[in-house]
Amino acid sequence: MERWDDLRIFLAAFREGSCAAAGARLGVNQSTVSRRIGALERDLGVRLFDRLPEGLVPTAAAEEIVPRAELFEATAAELMDAVEGIDTRLAGVVRVALPEMIASELVVPALPGFLRECPGLRMELIAGDAIVDLSRREADLALRFVRPESGDLIVRRVATLRFGVFGSKEYLREHRGKSPEELAWLDWDTTKAHLPDAAWLHAVFPQLEPVLRTTSLAVRMRATLSGLGVSVLALPLAARYPELEAIEDLPPMPEIPVWLVGHRALRNLPRIKAVWALLEELTSAFP
Repeated sequence: MERWDDLRIFLAAFREGSCAAAGARLGVNQSTVSRRIGALERDLGVRLFDRLPEGLVPTAAAEEIVPRAELFEATAAELMDAVEGIDTRLAGVVRVALPEMIASELVVPALPGFLRECPGLRMELIAGDAIVDLSRREADLALRFVRPESGDLIVRRVATLRFGVFGSKEYLREHRGKSPEELAWLDWDTTKAHLPDAAWLHAVFPQLEPVLRTTSLAVRMRATLSGLGVSVLALPLAARYPELEAIEDLPPMPEIPVWLVGHRALRNLPRIKAVWALLEELTSAFP
């Protein structure tokens, strides 16, 4: 009982009714919860739960401990608030993990004005497909296409990412009257065939052989602008290039929810609040 973490795990198990659910709530695995509860029981010399097939059933000893554990919980929360309140300056580093397209085409163009207004802030953008672990503070905030299901996180759906098929106006003018199958297509390489835009293309035109495959969105974007062919692009990205034109009358395109995620313990820090608000504002403008 020397560590608050033991009581935190105990309370999660008591409230959730199983090691698996408690682990999901805390962002740890089921075996860790079970092991820590067992250690706490040995330290106290009492059994806290009856382990049944349907889950954990609290014993009388557990019922007795809960009010005291909740008092520790409230004290720890007050301490966290006090410590976080020390950092009231709108300054410091904010690390944001986000997809490459959103980083380069949405966030970066907004940074000059934002950082002029917040001169004490510094940004680190972790751009790419890798999922970082916010619970381990690998980033402070994240924009994700998949909703996280574990960890002490605040999660908000901020936008829906929609797609269309685009080519340069010059390319489409030269190929006016051709069917989509007769056009030159640009695609992800096979390592990214699972992405929604690639999956749509393969489902709608299964016999299609793209003239270019690439792992890089920037390369595919430049190839589209250069008139090499047509490509499935996110609408917020395509909207930034007036030289592009959409192809109409295609089967329904994919739509992906966009989630803004932050660690609950950091959410009220001024620097985190400022960047959170920026990301909300930018994604709210998605077409």
